This record gives sequence, structure tokens and C-alpha cells, in this order.
Amino acid sequence: MNLSNKLEQAVLDLWPIELWRESTIVVANSGGADSTALLEILFQIRPDSKRTVVAHYNHALRGEESDADQTFVESHAARLGMKCITKRASTTEIANPSENNLRKLRHQFLKDVAITHNARWIAMGHQADDQVETFLHHLLRGSGPSGLSGIQTFRSIDSLIDIARPLLRIHRSEIQAYLAERNQPFRTDASNESPDYTRNRIRNELLPALRRFTGSDSVDRRLLQARELIAEEHAAFRELADRWLAKVGYAPEETVGIPPEEPNEPSHFSVPVPMCRNEPWPIIREAMVMIWHRMNWPLREMNHKHWRKMQRLIELASQTTHPKRLELPGKIAATCRKGILRIERLAEQETAC
Repeated sequence: MNLSNKLEQAVLDLWPIELWRESTIVVANSGGADSTALLEILFQIRPDSKRTVVAHYNHALRGEESDADQTFVESHAARLGMKCITKRASTTEIANPSENNLRKLRHQFLKDVAITHNARWIAMGHQADDQVETFLHHLLRGSGPSGLSGIQTFRSIDSLIDIARPLLRIHRSEIQAYLAERNQPFRTDASNESPDYTRNRIRNELLPALRRFTGSDSVDRRLLQARELIAEEHAAFRELADRWLAKVGYAPEETVGIPPEEPNEPSHFSVPVPMCRNEPWPIIREAMVMIWHRMNWPLREMNHKHWRKMQRLIELASQTTHPKRLELPGKIAATCRKGILRIERLAEQETAC
């Protein structure tokens, strides 16, 4: 089997064509190697260019280079006969150039494109090396099972649109070899080499050091195996958390960090304290993570220390009826009063000085 057939089969094994053969797909394309290869592979599998929409979000952070990325993506889409939708970030949008803010802007753009074109899927080019780097990044941050589960192959935005990442079993070296074999150029973002970003240092410093330490390139495979085992166990916890949430009358819907068009309702979560104490804490914590997602509350700043404080709050509330209150990152407050735990986002004037 040649490299092209190998990569196409890897995509189909992870994302069977029966799921998307008759659907419109939005392909997120930065112009980099991964998303360029994804576009080529999907076109080879399904040459129906009318059912594929290329979407490029120009963050406008690198001046002429950013604009050149956009031009490259437009030209590539035109060569394949595909519609290309682009958006250039405004000065206001990039006033906060944090990774989290840029990701939200990009994801909202992709969602808007999918809605406009009645697309069932948004395809993204994350690959196996991204998975390894994400696992290590989250491990170094002290993340729990949710973070260590890494990048998910499929995530639902809502009941009508799903995200697919069909390259997650393909490594960067294979992708670059595939593009070289097809004489297909791609864009390179110089910021990917900057030591200012933790992920870049993981890729360029930590992983090579781990390979030298083990004396083998199999360290990547072992890390992926560990991630997969954690992901399987995390899936079991999610199922138990789902059951608990259903039992207390709450059904969260994942928003994958994409701000909703209208505020979610309800804007708070309430549950009798005994129902929290009757389940193991890891299940309650997982349920809380799902609630945070549903409410679109900032989850990144919630670390191990904050979850432990939440656990302690529930423990204390089960021992006394006196009101207890805990303020959490993102202006989130958890209050226990008369045996009821209530979690809500506070208005500016309600926060402590």
C-alpha cells in the first residue's frame, strides 16, 4: 500500500465515509501542512468539491505573512473547485491575542460557516503528534482525566453540527511525506518555532529529550497508549456523571468552548447537598466539569486546588446547615444554604472586593 492509500485508509478507519458521504463538510484550513493534507485526502476520498467548504480564519497577527496564508488557502481551494470562506480578524477581536481568545474566535467563525452552508461536519487537521504534545502539556499543568484524555476525535457543537479530527492516527512526518509525494506546498508559521510558547518547547525540547532518555522513538507510541487508557476510563466516568446529572434533573450539552448566540438557560445549577455526598467525588467533579461546559464558564483557570475547595465545601455543608460560600475563577460562586448547593456566575457588582 502506497503512502497516499495508507493515509486515506487511516482517515476512513477513524471517520467512516458512511458518516459524511452525503453531508456538506467545512474544512478548517490554516494553510499549514496538516490542514492542507486533510483537504487533499478528503478530496481524494470524495472528489465532490461542491459538498466541501474551505474555511480560513486570518488572525492578522503576522502582517503580510498572515495575508499570504489566506491567499494560499484561497488558491488551493480554487484549484480543487471548492468554495472558500475567509474572515480577517478585526483590531478589536485581536486586542486580546491570548491562545484561548483566538481559539474561541476561530471556532465561532467555523460554526457560523457551518450554519450558513447547512454543514453537518467541521473537519480539523489535528494529528497524532498534536495528541502527544497536548497530553504532555496537560500533564505538566496538572490536569485531571478530562485534560489527559487529550484531543477527541469527535465533539458535538450542537445537535446539528459535529467536529471531526480524522488525522489523529497519522503522524506529522507521514503528513509531510505525503505532501512531498504529491508536490503539494504548504505554509509554515514561524511562530511554531518560538520558545515563548510552552507547546513549542514540548515539541522542540522536551520530546527530543524523552526520546534520548528512553533511547527509542517508541516514547510517542507509549504516551499515546497512556492517553488512550486514560480516555477510556474517563469515558466511563462521564457516563456515570451523565447518569447522576439525569438523576438530579440536569442534562448538559457540550459547547466545546464556543460562546452561544444567546445566554444558556438556566444560568445556575442547584442540587441537594446529600445527592452530592452520595456519589464518589470523581463522579461529582466530572459532572461539574460538564456543567461548566454547558454554562460556557471559564474552565481553564479551575485547577486542582479549586476543585478540592469545592469538595471541602460540600463536605462541610453535609455537616451543618450554616451557609457556606466559595468564590471561584471567572466570577463563579458556589453557595450551600439550607442543604442546597447552588453554583452561578455573579454580576460584576456581586463579586467580592
